[in-house]
Amino acid sequence: MSRTVPEAAPLVGLVLSFAFALFGFLFSSNHLATALVAVLLLYPFVAFGIIRSDSPDDVFFPDPVLAAGFLGASAVFLYGIVSGQLLFGALVASVIAVPPVLYHARLGESVNPLPPDTSLVVGLLFAAGFLLYGAVDNLLAGALAAVAVGFGTVDYRRQRGGPLASRTRTIALVCCLGAGLVGFGILTATGRPTEGLAVGGVLVALGAFIAFGAELQQPR
Repeated sequence: MSRTVPEAAPLVGLVLSFAFALFGFLFSSNHLATALVAVLLLYPFVAFGIIRSDSPDDVFFPDPVLAAGFLGASAVFLYGIVSGQLLFGALVASVIAVPPVLYHARLGESVNPLPPDTSLVVGLLFAAGFLLYGAVDNLLAGALAAVAVGFGTVDYRRQRGGPLASRTRTIALVCCLGAGLVGFGILTATGRPTEGLAVGGVLVALGAFIAFGAELQQPR
């Protein structure tokens, strides 16, 4: 057979990911870091299979993919809480959950009871919570979790609800920029310029992502 089978790529990634995870769980005490690296090993192979496949939803069914993402993310997040690593657990959980959610938003029928705009608000509140908590606990994990959740939420809103209205986009941009400046100013004034720079940078980046997402998309 000369036909390539891009759907086989995730199987290769799964083997590599499982082998690394098994080694990490046996010989390392940092299980969250092991899970993070294992997922980062798997997802590029999955992305390759999806992009190169003519009908990815015929092979990677959106609903089971979404369910697997949520189950994995929930287990990791609960483990992070139990082990006293809430923000790192949130970061790993967001890395696990966001790609399946966005895949489902593109190719599956919505199972979210919340309307797209409400989902956007809820997601951004979670991102803000991770960012604020990170400023007093684990800056890097909080900032990265906020980026993953915030960017994923904005992209989900575009896929499910179409492009943001110009007024809504402007308000969101002003809020992000204003909150970034306020956060940077407060944290810098209290002697934590690094935290202030991180908080401000994440919010400015999120605002830019909202501002430059004006391309036309059809809601699903």
